[in-house]
Amino acid sequence: MKKTISIASIAILGLSFGGCAPKMIKASVEKDKYAKEFKTNPNKSNIYICKNENFGSRVNMPLIIDGKFIGKTDGHSFFYLTVVPGKHTIMSLTENIQTLLLNTEKNKNYFIWQEVKMGAWAADSKLHKVDANHKFGKNCILETYMLEENKNIKKHKNKNMFDNI
Repeated sequence: MKKTISIASIAILGLSFGGCAPKMIKASVEKDKYAKEFKTNPNKSNIYICKNENFGSRVNMPLIIDGKFIGKTDGHSFFYLTVVPGKHTIMSLTENIQTLLLNTEKNKNYFIWQEVKMGAWAADSKLHKVDANHKFGKNCILETYMLEENKNIKKHKNKNMFDNI
């Protein structure tokens, strides 16, 4: 029962992000160019989340990392995040909530591909970790534009709100 209520709460939260979240803003040319240099930081990890498909390109897909709404991917776009090394939970809030657990190490880049899927009632997605040595991850970034991370919505006060999914 508790799990059903938690899933229902997340679904409602996801719909609210999908419909009410602010329009995403493209990053500056300078930020986009810097992200596409794929430089690493000796004390941090970089996470790139990319959506590059024509199918479903007009569907905005909300993303949450470690309980914080970072924004919605649109068309051919990506997010570039610098994070503290360690365990991270990445969620795509579409028809079904997709979750990817990622354990990052310092001085490394990580690539996540947000695939658009056909859902029963609305667009769905799937998150894929792409091998950093595989060309697909970098190519996905190079052919898309960077979006600014949403800085207006703070991390939910219950940082474990997604643990029961």
